[in-house]
Amino acid sequence: MNSFVKRLGSALTASAMMLTAGIFVPVQAADTGADAAPLFTAEAEDCTLLTGASVTTNVYGTEYPGYSGDGFVWAGNAGGMTFEVDVPENAMYELTTRCWMYLGDPGTTRMQTLAIDGDVKSSIYIANNEKWEDSSFGFFYLEKGKHTIEVGATGSWGFILYDTVTFDFADMPELNIAPDPCDKNATAETKALMKYMTGQYGNHIISGQQEIYGGGNNGDTELEFRYIYETTGKYPVIRGFDFMNYNPLYGWEDGTTGRVINWVANCGGIATASWHINVPQDFDSYTLGDQLDWQKCTYKPTSSFNTANCLDPTTKEYKYLMLAIEDLAEQLLILQDANVPIIFRPFHEAEGNNNTNGSGAWFWWGSSGAEVYKELWKLLYTTLTEEYGIHNCIWEVNLYDYANSAQWYPGNDYVDMVAYDKYEGSPYTWKTSAATSVFLTLVNDTNDTKMVALAENDVIPDITNMVNEGAWWSYFCPWYGDFITNGTTNTKEMLDKIYNSDYVVTLNEVPNDLYGYARGNGGNWNVEGAYECEDGNIQTNKGTTTVAYDYCSGGKYVYLQGEGDYIEQTVTVEKAGKYAIRYGYQQNFEKNGKTQNLYVNGTAVGEAFFPYSILFGESDAIVVELKAGKNTIKVESGEGWTYFDYLTVSYVGDDILTGDINLDGKLSVSDVVLLQKYLIKSGKLTADQAKRADLNGDGVLNAYDLALLKHTMLGK
Repeated sequence: MNSFVKRLGSALTASAMMLTAGIFVPVQAADTGADAAPLFTAEAEDCTLLTGASVTTNVYGTEYPGYSGDGFVWAGNAGGMTFEVDVPENAMYELTTRCWMYLGDPGTTRMQTLAIDGDVKSSIYIANNEKWEDSSFGFFYLEKGKHTIEVGATGSWGFILYDTVTFDFADMPELNIAPDPCDKNATAETKALMKYMTGQYGNHIISGQQEIYGGGNNGDTELEFRYIYETTGKYPVIRGFDFMNYNPLYGWEDGTTGRVINWVANCGGIATASWHINVPQDFDSYTLGDQLDWQKCTYKPTSSFNTANCLDPTTKEYKYLMLAIEDLAEQLLILQDANVPIIFRPFHEAEGNNNTNGSGAWFWWGSSGAEVYKELWKLLYTTLTEEYGIHNCIWEVNLYDYANSAQWYPGNDYVDMVAYDKYEGSPYTWKTSAATSVFLTLVNDTNDTKMVALAENDVIPDITNMVNEGAWWSYFCPWYGDFITNGTTNTKEMLDKIYNSDYVVTLNEVPNDLYGYARGNGGNWNVEGAYECEDGNIQTNKGTTTVAYDYCSGGKYVYLQGEGDYIEQTVTVEKAGKYAIRYGYQQNFEKNGKTQNLYVNGTAVGEAFFPYSILFGESDAIVVELKAGKNTIKVESGEGWTYFDYLTVSYVGDDILTGDINLDGKLSVSDVVLLQKYLIKSGKLTADQAKRADLNGDGVLNAYDLALLKHTMLGK
């Protein structure tokens, strides 16, 4: 590692951190100097050899010149070596070997493992570069005392030559990252987010959680977040999203963009998003612009879609990619217009199974290899920033810690963060390990110039391990569902420990004005005189559910879904007459709006229209007749898929203020907007609203009424 600082920081800092119960941060020993001898170094042949290893000067008659000492250790199908170290203090250490990978074409890799005191600690992929070279076997936190190191432990693929081994203090990175986004035209909010995250990096780890998408959990996107809050009393800061359903094929409005805005603008959190962009499975027969059933689409490699062609403007692949980017850009521009920045992680996990030619790719965007992938990344970056003027992204790229992984890195000019997706399979062999070797490898791959994060993970590392080992992941973000809620992958005890650690940032600890505007901008927590929808009589047969959510009135809302489900509330008024009712709601599913059925005292009184709304807000007023005393008001699912927060009721009587379309007792720009939307057929008016909008009384609503309304509002 270049220009790294020894150990874990100053004695003063470490001593201060030690005050936190349960966490030991090793105090830095006196600097031994750059030229100091390592703690342990030896010829491989002088170590204790494991069964299957032998000392030699050639393999099958072929000499390998350049080794030191009397020869080298040859490990074929099996074999390795062990040695003992006596470490002077609790600290981070690194093992390196001078070795030569034997089998495979140049650049291909084979996995070797290392065990400490009998436990396998790392699996390292070493490339065949046809020469002797130093390879790190990882970084390890060891307590003071004697330890047995085993190189070539169980699980190694073997077929490797070892010349020397070196064990020494690890060079730990400074983690002092410049706060400037790679996009020089980044928005003020994006710069503010970058500054905040780089300020936390190396000192705290930001909590995160991926939400389910595509209508999973019966549409309950809050399930994982509610579970975390009920378990820990805290909410995560970072919420993971996915833009996959905004696409040219089966694309539909699943409310993702609205939820991003709500999480950032209302809740004051941080948003990150991947992009599982799909392509047709049979691209050869696909006609650009056609709609396809989602079952005929894929984000996996498909033989008919040549990823390399995405770089050629004359190809169908390129033209399809531009259509997909256009759909993506529309959503990112909505976020930008709402002053919402986002950590954007497109084309994730490109490398797949350890390769550079794309043969092991899991997704189509990696199937043509590393060089094409890097150009694809740059194409996306330049198209969004230069053609569409999108500057609200912190650009995050996925890498792994294979020997060839750094070859997939697009370059510092196009990247703000590096992400690692940690999945261990079953059983969870890493358990609560900090995955420190991975972290430090990725830090080193960018010369400690970019933040490194756990963008996806199964088990959240134990915060004690992360702090003690200096694995300061920028944030963690478990995948949704059982990964967080089954109580096994992440136990409730460990989850509570992590979320209540002084080293982990939770939502309540984020500055209220992180983005330059107050948390809750657009939100409405306490509505005077409101009837909370969650307190009503709720019919739930078709999926309707009550969702706990701190950032709406009363701390809950009702998610009205299937046909026939309803919310019925009892309201009390002093006298009979006309009343304006309004619902607090959010409807971020259908841009043309949703229509629901309305009943008063058991009688149908018409339809209630709920325009597209990416934030919780208030509906237009609906005038109904109420009797003195108790009345029931029921909203029944017609088109469903709407969040209902509260109901308000206000007396309007028989007096009509001409032009007061929203029934708030005054003339305002809001009335103008309602009439404009009606005239361009992007909104609806009730009969009462239409009567108030007919300013010249001719029974027809047109541009003349709009002009009269504007003049009346201005007092002309």
